[in-house]
Amino acid sequence: MRWDITDMLLSPTTGTAFAVARNSEHLSVIVWYRGNYFLRPNNYLHTDGARVSIDGKPQNFRVIHTMPFFPAIWRTLKTSCHCPGNDNVSLRNCEKQQTCLFELCPYGIKMLS
Repeated sequence: MRWDITDMLLSPTTGTAFAVARNSEHLSVIVWYRGNYFLRPNNYLHTDGARVSIDGKPQNFRVIHTMPFFPAIWRTLKTSCHCPGNDNVSLRNCEKQQTCLFELCPYGIKMLS
């Protein structure tokens, strides 16, 4: 089954990420996951039994939970995930590095030294 990724959020305090995956106009889910690959808008996720691929390639990530997409839940997640990149991907520096569990910034923002 193909799922198109339409939005993403990162949680630097948990080292996990969330993505909105849409299967059709009327079916969307929120995928909560951990891994070394981040689902970005315009990626597609393909599920086939226990196997998952992203843009046609197997990737190493673990789905923690999926839930139906509701705008209110997504807004709650967005307000609780305190990653500067979630709101501004054009940032050049990140001041959250002391509490961020990601070794490399998924948004490509340089960590302050």
